[in-house]
Amino acid sequence: MMRIMTAWEYLILDLPQFEAPTHAPGASAAVHALNEEGERGWEAVGIISLAEGGTAVLLKRPRETLS
Repeated sequence: MMRIMTAWEYLILDLPQFEAPTHAPGASAAVHALNEEGERGWEAVGIISLAEGGTAVLLKRPRETLS
């Protein structure tokens, strides 16, 4: 039996400065940036606080293959 593996591509996104939480979905610049990438097919799979105070998010999506 042949096993088909999914090929992934990855993106590291440096998020804008976090703002205080709001009740309006997507109101912060960070959430807006994540929603934009989600519309392009990217899924957040990891997050890390950077030494200089920023936040980076690891995103992945299936790699497009040429037929």
